[in-house]
Amino acid sequence: MKIGEILNPVYDADVGWRPASGNTKPAHVANGLVRAIQGARYDTQRLHEFVVWWKRGKKPNEERSIEALLEAHPHIYPSSTKDFDRARRYATGLLGGDSALFPTMDNSSFSLTSGLMVTRDHNDRQLGLFAAALMGDPGDHETLAAAVRDASSPDAPRDPLTALVWPLLDDGPPTDASGGKPAERVKKALGRRHNAQFVSAMSEAARCLATHERAQGNQMRTLQRAVQFACVATITHAQALAAGGALSERPPALMTLAGHRRSEVAVASERSLDLIFRRFEGWLAGRLAARIKKGKPLIEGAEALPFDTTDLRTIRPALAKIAAAKGAHEEPDEALLRERTYYYKSARQLLGEDVEPAEILARALVDAYAREFASGGPRRFLKILGCRVGLLYPHFAGRAKDKRYRPSVPVLDMLVRACVPAGETVPLSTLLERLWDRFGLIVGGRRDDTWDDAAFLAHHDLPVDMPELLENAERFVDELAAMGLARRYADDVTFVGDGHE
Repeated sequence: MKIGEILNPVYDADVGWRPASGNTKPAHVANGLVRAIQGARYDTQRLHEFVVWWKRGKKPNEERSIEALLEAHPHIYPSSTKDFDRARRYATGLLGGDSALFPTMDNSSFSLTSGLMVTRDHNDRQLGLFAAALMGDPGDHETLAAAVRDASSPDAPRDPLTALVWPLLDDGPPTDASGGKPAERVKKALGRRHNAQFVSAMSEAARCLATHERAQGNQMRTLQRAVQFACVATITHAQALAAGGALSERPPALMTLAGHRRSEVAVASERSLDLIFRRFEGWLAGRLAARIKKGKPLIEGAEALPFDTTDLRTIRPALAKIAAAKGAHEEPDEALLRERTYYYKSARQLLGEDVEPAEILARALVDAYAREFASGGPRRFLKILGCRVGLLYPHFAGRAKDKRYRPSVPVLDMLVRACVPAGETVPLSTLLERLWDRFGLIVGGRRDDTWDDAAFLAHHDLPVDMPELLENAERFVDELAAMGLARRYADDVTFVGDGHE
């Protein structure tokens, strides 16, 4: 058993997706989402060999030169090569904008605009299946899944990019991609009691967003919003699980619109994200402990871990049998074993003597997993995905170590439309309430007889002065007003939605 496999049983049975790579991109999520909804994939060989002109090391692939492609497909490419390179660079820049294309077709995901571009690539780590399950039945035209299915329809080119590469797309019989056992695992995981409130909230948000997609006719925008929804829902799911699925008790995500990087509200937002990650890791440790207590191997072929002792003479050999994450996945060297033993001692001191031995071991294993499995793990996975989709700032991962909730304009637009149905407007207080109920987001402007943002943040050890929170809320409204989604009226009344567009 490798350290990187320790949490796989928990991910599969209790979560529904695997945060196993820090390289998962929105293009991977889009590929998995459309594949799950249409239940099929097509042959993308001709498109791939046109767009991906290089082999390993970014060296030109002579088998994909214009001369080679003309010889292989004379019925597709014109005899003139005048604009071939320019068209190829243009298509590569658009379809490979997320840097998810590689020389191997099965490991590539296009920034797709049609269901005909879906590949076998599974680097979405089951997020496509997960998001599709939240979006409803594709056969029900009122669901977001139906909107995605229609927007990615393989029947005809509906946008300039799809039209550009249409001759390269395959219209032959599709290959079944209904999901099989992974789809069954995702469905079963989402049916667990601890996911019930989250699934209900996301289903409501998806239905609300679907009203906008039915009202507007831009298919590419529908796909964009659906992928944004999928990525944001993933981070919202981790936030919900950080409280065992009880949405009212989850740690808040403070969304910033005002203040510089070191302002009080920005620092509190960074700390709120870190709190979510720490509590999510704690929840994972709890689920892992429950499995260790059963006295059975975590994965097939491995040995069962000790669950009834804290004696280091037993624990240390068990830790030594877990293969390292790096290199050839061999048993850990002495330095790594000392580090794991340190995590165990720290967990024992932190949790105290009243907890069961399996809980101490599980906490130590999760800490070791997070430290050693540098290429994946929930913190890195969620942080990078959030940056790339535009929920966390700096966007596009950036260089700053600390991230905060500061959505880009497209993501903010999606969030509002997932809270306010098309053609309607609601008071600002209603939007703020729905942002919390559905996405766990707090802005700072909600304060009445039943709720106080400042008090709730302080309860989670995230104190922010009220003037800064109010300023943050004002900047939030300013942003929505500039987007055409909010309007201020007399007596300090603000309504939000596209009903006044």
